[in-house]
Amino acid sequence: MSNYQYYQAHKHQIHIIAIILVAIIVLWLGWVIFVPTPSMDAAQRIHISSGQSLTAISGMLKERGLIRNAIVFRFYVSALGRERNLKAGDYTLPAGSTLNSITWQIAGGSGSSTDIVVFIPEGSNIWEIDKRLADAKLITEGKFAAAYGSKEGYLFPDTYRFQPGNLMMEIEQKMELNGQDKTQELIGGLSAPARDRILIIASIIEKEARDESDMRLVSGVIANRLKRGMALAIDATVSYGACLRMFNAKPTVDCQVNLVGVGAEIKIDSAYNTYTRAGLTPHPISNPGLMSIEAALNPTGNYLYYLSTRDGSQMFFSKTAAEHIANRRKYLGL
Repeated sequence: MSNYQYYQAHKHQIHIIAIILVAIIVLWLGWVIFVPTPSMDAAQRIHISSGQSLTAISGMLKERGLIRNAIVFRFYVSALGRERNLKAGDYTLPAGSTLNSITWQIAGGSGSSTDIVVFIPEGSNIWEIDKRLADAKLITEGKFAAAYGSKEGYLFPDTYRFQPGNLMMEIEQKMELNGQDKTQELIGGLSAPARDRILIIASIIEKEARDESDMRLVSGVIANRLKRGMALAIDATVSYGACLRMFNAKPTVDCQVNLVGVGAEIKIDSAYNTYTRAGLTPHPISNPGLMSIEAALNPTGNYLYYLSTRDGSQMFFSKTAAEHIANRRKYLGL
């Protein structure tokens, strides 16, 4: 008897068996998805880590006895289109929670997040970043600056979420990789020396100007003075050099560049003293944002001098030393 003849002779029985098998599978899935496990006779606490994969989450839930089948959990989450919505945090699963309700609770982010949010403003230097991380209880003050001072300029300013147990290395890598990603379009195609140069200029611009138009004009002043071999004579670089010297001598020092007495520091020669040395500083003096990087790439104007009012609300640019002196007298009373 051929397979076809056998099927025709027994098709009724085959259909019944198929229906029974489908019914068993449906009932089993319903039991797995909508019936709580014995472990859920009481409320349970779980923790989902930042970046934890769906596979890792399903394995943890199965190991804890909170779901019956890890594969079904993964399939169910994916079928609902929620695999990208699983959120880190601490969750309290009520007694009687099912695979279905656990999925929606985690995917809805209804847990209390343990992430520590840290905002790093544009133009922050390594000591200012260190202070914010220490204030958030993520590090011991001074440790981050001591370990990653060489990364100045590459720690992208942004709002970050860190786990309480994050190592300093993980914090630094997250900031640096974020910077590479955010600046890829602007400077990703440059050679390493060209990229370093732009970041140094942008880091100076961050400390000298606030709005986009002033940033581009300051960038123009820097470009014009460099072309002429003139010293940049920028106070912010001198202050940074002073803080770097003090911190290297005593890493616990909380150096605030805005409180450094520039008048005295100008007389001390260093690689960051742009009064005594022509050219750029050897490294960035802050961590620039996108606006200052764009300004560094697009210098404008034919000015050689600028000054800011004492409250920093206005900037005035001039083409000659005589004009600059007149502006100093007019706006600063010097």
